[in-house]
Amino acid sequence: MKSGGRVSFLRTQDVDWIEAAGNYVEIHVGKESHLLRETMNNLESRLDPNRFLRIHRRIIVNLERIKRLEGISHGEYVVVLKDGTRLSSSRGFREGLQKLLET
Repeated sequence: MKSGGRVSFLRTQDVDWIEAAGNYVEIHVGKESHLLRETMNNLESRLDPNRFLRIHRRIIVNLERIKRLEGISHGEYVVVLKDGTRLSSSRGFREGLQKLLET
């Protein structure tokens, strides 16, 4: 990933979650975040679906980072990560979370 004249290499297994940020995506790795000029749809298509799950039109999460799901209402959840980060899911993406609950 290129930023400010520097190139950073990130391993996908190190990524905690990804958030849409205008024409960019913000990739969260531990306490750091990195901007990448990329669309969510394009990035999602390149990620391993066994490792990453889109939970909202703006959020993709690394499944290994999920600590628990807290039901809000009607198929919506708050996804709590192991580091305490709380991410909101949306009904449009509830199918993937419901599959997690079945396993």
